[in-house]
Amino acid sequence: MRCVARAGNTHYNWPVLRKLLYTLLLVIGFTGCASRLPAQVPLVKPIAEDEEVRISREFRRQAKKQLKLVRHPEIERYVDRIGRQLLSPMGPQPFDYRFFVVENSQLNAFAIPGGTIYVHSGLIEKVKSTDELAGVVGHEIVHIKARHIARISGPDPLSLLALLGVFLSGGGAQAQAAGAIGQALAATRQLAYNRQLEQEADALGVKYMADAGYDPKAALAFLRLIDQERVLNPVDLPPYLMTHPLSQERVTRVEAVVHSLRVGATKREATDPIRKIQTLLRLERDEADGVIEQYARLLNQNAKSAEALHMLGLAYQYRSRWKEAREHLERARAADPQSPGIDRDLGRLYTQMSEFGPAHDALERALGAEPKEPLNHLWLGELFEKEGKLSEAVLAFLRAHNLSPLWPEPAQRLGVVYGKMSRLGDAHYYLARSQLLADEDELALANLERALKISGPNTLRGQLIADEIAAIKARRR
Repeated sequence: MRCVARAGNTHYNWPVLRKLLYTLLLVIGFTGCASRLPAQVPLVKPIAEDEEVRISREFRRQAKKQLKLVRHPEIERYVDRIGRQLLSPMGPQPFDYRFFVVENSQLNAFAIPGGTIYVHSGLIEKVKSTDELAGVVGHEIVHIKARHIARISGPDPLSLLALLGVFLSGGGAQAQAAGAIGQALAATRQLAYNRQLEQEADALGVKYMADAGYDPKAALAFLRLIDQERVLNPVDLPPYLMTHPLSQERVTRVEAVVHSLRVGATKREATDPIRKIQTLLRLERDEADGVIEQYARLLNQNAKSAEALHMLGLAYQYRSRWKEAREHLERARAADPQSPGIDRDLGRLYTQMSEFGPAHDALERALGAEPKEPLNHLWLGELFEKEGKLSEAVLAFLRAHNLSPLWPEPAQRLGVVYGKMSRLGDAHYYLARSQLLADEDELALANLERALKISGPNTLRGQLIADEIAAIKARRR
């Protein structure tokens, strides 16, 4: 596809304009959430859904160059699990939703047309519960599901790009080019839709929370949290407040929706995983010493605190202090023997220590409690791989891949293990799968072509691979 826009005597095409997509994070900030204009506005025919998917994919490609993404498997799975749980009662969706964590201390989250949602680590570390984070993710899902940005931008991708150009910070030729395309029309539309769409995201987001088993009252708790941030720091407002302005009217409407749902007590996990995820984010930033200091104090206050023992064990594990890590994780399990998360972490620690028997015992307990958790299968595959049991590792990684088909990690592990087995066709194929999920089309094509050469173009598998190659090349035109 080739799109060309004209402004005077200047020509702009898709390859140039798509470089602007990394600025799409500004769209929600300036188009999704104001609250000063009338709510009743006419709908604009949205851009086609396949174009939204293309925009989402192109944005992710550019975002990888601009944003630092958190690549810890458990953090990735945590946010993805929240998103999948919110989507589960909604029925079939036109998009494959993808959820990412950005390493950024700012309190922010934003949605991209076509199914991509980014959550800043600063927001995750600020919320008080998983339910509060689910409220944020649910709100962003509605922006995508209801096609809010597409409804704002107009009937074609260039209108969306023009809307981006209106709000590009700084000057430069690209900013001027984008701004030249329908600038006044785009600016008018973004102002007209803000209030209505933000109210819709609030109302539906809270409903989807309740349908998915989360406590909708947590959405109110989060609104109060960000309002407190505004009061404490009125000069340097969190980006989330800039993109989702808070008003008493908004709070009142959310309160009314929560009250209308009449939700009873929600089923809660014994231990909210948010504390562990917040700790892992700190450990990923090399703050293990601070974590050790914090939880050592808590342990002094309560020597049987499973949470303090667990977090201390993880921190010692990050410091490769294996003896202390083992001691604290084993004590954590003794304090909370029903926690699959502790068993999973014990299993991985034993794997790193090459204590394969205890590793199998711990991971089997975790699998018994959570047989459909991909992380359990991923770490079991890692254990088999370290033992040299490569066929068993393949089966474990395949289970993880089947349980979470949009997660690149299991496919990447499969590619590596198949390489060790000298099954090079399979190795190149699964490496390509991982690269496609990571939006690295060029690398994926190279590996698929190697897999095709090994499989042979006249075999059934070769024909399937050839079809995949053709599809990737077609979408790049």
